[in-house]
Amino acid sequence: MSRTASLSRPADPALSALNRRAKIRLRGRVGIYVAGGAILLAFCAALAVLDAERSNADANITNFGNAIWWAVTTPTTICYGDHYRTTAIGRLVAFGLMIGGIALLGTVTATLASWLVETVAAEKKQAEDLQLTVRRLEAKIDRLAAEENPDPSPRRRRDR
Repeated sequence: MSRTASLSRPADPALSALNRRAKIRLRGRVGIYVAGGAILLAFCAALAVLDAERSNADANITNFGNAIWWAVTTPTTICYGDHYRTTAIGRLVAFGLMIGGIALLGTVTATLASWLVETVAAEKKQAEDLQLTVRRLEAKIDRLAAEENPDPSPRRRRDR
């Protein structure tokens, strides 16, 4: 086998499969960490805003149900307005919750974008490998045809 053919041959399939598995596992872990982080962020924010708001006379977040509802709707930017914070500490908690929610959403978006870019790159590489294989096969066909018919001229002599 020629040196160029061995250089352009695809990598070991076993290593390729292991690499693919590792990437899938990493994305799965990122998904679990993001979901866990979102739940933990909402829970901590609900406890913090409940602690800050319940002693205020004007507060409308006075129980854990209201606090968790507020913590879930705030980072999703829904914020129905039925529950809102009235203290400075409550506003600080809301600020942290919004920043955390944006960061978590950014992580999900980045993970999805990296998967899409990787998928497109893999398809492009596969197409390039396929084109290379087709070129090699065409060259082999041309060589075989040349060996069968050494005289490329279309006219043949007729012996009378």
